[in-house]
Amino acid sequence: MRRGHHSKGDSDEDKSESRQFSKADGVKTGKMTWLMRKLRKYQLRNSYLCWLLSVPLVVVLYYVFTSVLHYDQVSFGSNIDPIVIVDKPIILWWTTYGGKSDEEITCGNVQCRVSVDRSLQFQNDVQAIVFYGTSLELADMPLPRKPNQIWALKHEESPKNNDYMFSHEEVISLFNYTSTFKRQSDYPLSTQHLPNMDYLLDTRYVVDTETKSQLRRSENLAPVLYVQSDCGAPSDRDEYVKLLQKYIPVDSYGRCLHNKDLPEHIRFDIGKSMAGMHHDDFHKLAAKYKFTLAMENAICDDYMTEKLWRPLRLGSVPIVFGSPKVKDFLPSNKSAILVSDFPSAKDLAEYLIDLDKNNDKYNQFLKFKSTNKIDNEFLISHIEAREWGDFSAVQKNPKKFYSHMAGFDCFICRKIHEIQNARAQNKPITPRTANIDHYGCPAPRRFDKHGQYGVFDAWFAEPWFYSKYLAKAFQKYYDSNHHAFTHDDLTTLAKKLREDDKNG
Repeated sequence: MRRGHHSKGDSDEDKSESRQFSKADGVKTGKMTWLMRKLRKYQLRNSYLCWLLSVPLVVVLYYVFTSVLHYDQVSFGSNIDPIVIVDKPIILWWTTYGGKSDEEITCGNVQCRVSVDRSLQFQNDVQAIVFYGTSLELADMPLPRKPNQIWALKHEESPKNNDYMFSHEEVISLFNYTSTFKRQSDYPLSTQHLPNMDYLLDTRYVVDTETKSQLRRSENLAPVLYVQSDCGAPSDRDEYVKLLQKYIPVDSYGRCLHNKDLPEHIRFDIGKSMAGMHHDDFHKLAAKYKFTLAMENAICDDYMTEKLWRPLRLGSVPIVFGSPKVKDFLPSNKSAILVSDFPSAKDLAEYLIDLDKNNDKYNQFLKFKSTNKIDNEFLISHIEAREWGDFSAVQKNPKKFYSHMAGFDCFICRKIHEIQNARAQNKPITPRTANIDHYGCPAPRRFDKHGQYGVFDAWFAEPWFYSKYLAKAFQKYYDSNHHAFTHDDLTTLAKKLREDDKNG
């Protein structure tokens, strides 16, 4: 028989025993049921309490986890991290230029510390990191990026100095503020090589036109001067000068297309001191030439160097090839000759020969010197708006800074304090992100056989495309919060991305 079951023939004794057992068992079962109910209620109450306590704990843990592992993706201007008010915040220069050192700066009623000490990277006092563009390497960025920490770019030099790296959105958009040669930059340096307005009106080196013509014969000078030692530049300038030389004499004192020697005491070469170009004797020599080729090493809006401003100062008419918007900055409508205004090098040469023969026509280009007057209101207002530059006798507003480097430090210092104050008062902060207009330059082109610029050459433009895919590779690592990568990792991924695009 199965246990617990009785047959039809069970005895009365067995039945009585069974009834007694069932009664006792019922009492025990009732007690157990009561205890189990109490236990369940206790467990439910405690489970509910644990659940209530666990919710905020999970939220806190989630915030900590995401802020630690993903804080490099937090957009500048968000208010999710604790407010950090620092009386004297640190501006850390991650990559810098020669001579930069630690110092304390006062900018009006605010102060900051400027440092080049990378060990300070994760200190709360470091509110901004500044990068000097020429020495920036994508495999050497301060990652992971802290939330609400300003990143700023200082790059006043040619795009060729870092293989056009900042001409790509993936890189330039890393920065909140910029100081570049572009007028759209937050702290523009379009006229960085023009000390002040007095410089353009200076006549101490100017040689009158009749004397220039006499010196052409007595000293066997060509009508056109060319001085370059950085050969094979991305602007393809040397090739244009070769074309021009077919139709008009050009004296070339530099290493590029060299055909004439400078006096020994003012000679220079690439990789050596360029002090000779600042010597009075060099200025006196250059001022004897009617025309000077002012050709930049790269073509980009607002990229203008001493190659433009020096001949304007010396009274030699510049033949300009550089910024497509250079006319916006010239002292007058007729103070320079633009290569882009002529269909060929031959046409330009014929125009120069005509001016060389006609003093009245030539002198129109020097009218701003003889009248001591600059007509370009845009240039005047641009120089007046600068807070840096040399002392000037003709400018209305004195400058706060001699150097734009010091000026940019204070610009960033003021921004830090503005943001701190806004956040302390719970005011909204508009996110700042640089874009391609702050620096972007097109891929290099070449001249055709006549002297028209615009011919695409894949080999010639390679640095631009190399940096394009390097920027894309960096963005892949950055967006995936992968911070431990090397330059070799970047180049390998860049090559793969380029192959993928090529293969569709």
